[in-house]
Amino acid sequence: MRKFSPFIATVAGAALLTAAGYAQAFGGHGGHHHGSPALSACLAAAPKSVKTTLWSTFKSSSLRTDRQAVHTAKQALDQAILAKSTSLTADENALSAAQLKVIQDEDAIAQNVCGSLSPAQLGAANTLYTNLQNNRQTVHGYFQTARDAAGE
Repeated sequence: MRKFSPFIATVAGAALLTAAGYAQAFGGHGGHHHGSPALSACLAAAPKSVKTTLWSTFKSSSLRTDRQAVHTAKQALDQAILAKSTSLTADENALSAAQLKVIQDEDAIAQNVCGSLSPAQLGAANTLYTNLQNNRQTVHGYFQTARDAAGE
């Protein structure tokens, strides 16, 4: 297996988080939580020093383990469905708890990054976030207009 330098891993992690945040800001994922759009805005306004410590923040978090727990819980629920189980409650509760833990992990990282910004940087991040949300609403309006024109 090929090893990557910490710098490359940091850049890749930041890029993935930013992409996830932009995807959620512009289209969402049907209620799925894939990182915080606030984190993306804070990363855009963050100095290099914050971005370079991002990898260690992820590495020290339980995010990877908790995402694996979500995967395992989803598999267990799928197996219960395929086995025609009459009660899915325990598997659904396990999946919900695992998903909540991932959301909490992602939000804690976002809070850590955003909390390390200066007031000016946080103001810029807030402006970016607001503008992205406004653009999201505008884009949804464009699609709704097109659907209305199509008669749907």
